[in-house]
Amino acid sequence: MSPRSDAPPHAEEPRRKRRGLVVTLVVALVLVVGVVAGQLVRPVPDPAFALSLPSASHTFAGQAPALPWPRAGQATVYVDGLGTMGSSGTATPTPTASVAKVMTAYTILRDKPLASGEAGPSFTVTPQGYAELPQRKARGESLLGIRANQRFTERKALEALLVISANDVAHELARWDAGSDQAFVQKMNDAARSLGMTNTTYTDPSGYDSATVSTAADQVKLLRAAMKLPAFAESVALRQFVPDGGGRPRNAGNVLLGQYGVVGGKTGYTDKAGGNFVFAARRQVGGAETLILGAVMNQPSPSAMGAISAAQPLVAAAGNALVSATVAPAGSRVAKVDDGLGGGAPLRAAKPVTVVGWPGLTVRLGVAGTPPKTAPRGAKAGTLTAGGARVPLTLDGPLGEPSLLHRLLRLT
Repeated sequence: MSPRSDAPPHAEEPRRKRRGLVVTLVVALVLVVGVVAGQLVRPVPDPAFALSLPSASHTFAGQAPALPWPRAGQATVYVDGLGTMGSSGTATPTPTASVAKVMTAYTILRDKPLASGEAGPSFTVTPQGYAELPQRKARGESLLGIRANQRFTERKALEALLVISANDVAHELARWDAGSDQAFVQKMNDAARSLGMTNTTYTDPSGYDSATVSTAADQVKLLRAAMKLPAFAESVALRQFVPDGGGRPRNAGNVLLGQYGVVGGKTGYTDKAGGNFVFAARRQVGGAETLILGAVMNQPSPSAMGAISAAQPLVAAAGNALVSATVAPAGSRVAKVDDGLGGGAPLRAAKPVTVVGWPGLTVRLGVAGTPPKTAPRGAKAGTLTAGGARVPLTLDGPLGEPSLLHRLLRLT
């Protein structure tokens, strides 16, 4: 006889359902805890800047300016932070003459940097350099007239190189830096490649050799980089070269200094090169300082004055073509720090956002810098870029780590 159960058969079914419900709830709870834990241990995204202006660009009304280009040779005008305003002629490599000394100075300063106003280390004229002097004089080269065992500081040698275009000093600087002209020329060409000067070849540090060739566009690339070096910008701004220890001052070849905003440049001339000139000018436009860079090459003239004369109307017209527009007033919310999870803080412009350009140009706006993860209200955070303009940004509220709720509800 089989054993009897005191519970009716139908009583087992509710207990099985309750056990199944408990198991389901436990599994669900484990899953929820796992999801929550997983969400909390996942690394949060890096914060990012985002514009909050109505548009990420500004287009100036009107047609692009027609600049007074030289009839011969080639020329380029570039506005730092904005791009090329225009070019003329064929971009065929042409002898640079003494404009090559811009690269000589750039290479020296890249190897042996000088702070603003610093004299730098000294070197002595080599016997080879002094022995070459009679031959250089006979060829009619531009010279300082170095003396045997003469001492130069790096600064004074650069001034002689750039202000009076001294070929003898160019070769002494090259030997001091690299041990020989050939080794230094290799450095010059390496620097040209690093700057994207694809149509440039250097064969000597002075530019007297007609095999040293470049284009106006390449020389603007170089001048843009060189003007960022304080010792270079200070040297090319000098109206005279004054020798150490006294001596007769000698005037700079760049006769446009101080006119049309011109703050620097370098001339060059040989019979094969014609007249060459690179220039830098600063203009205040809408309260923003703007740097204009240009190069005029291969001008058919008996001196560098032909290139300077061709550059004068170019730099004047380029400066006059620049216009400005204010796209946001000071204190306005122009961007934000986005924490990637729905939080963050807005950013205000510390000064008016003024865009500089010329008719027909579209200028892109953006935010540069590294977004902070946490920072108090009023802290500086990034810079609004508008072509060449830079506007500091400040937090319009405290910035903290993403909230617990945002971390739990994140989908990515």
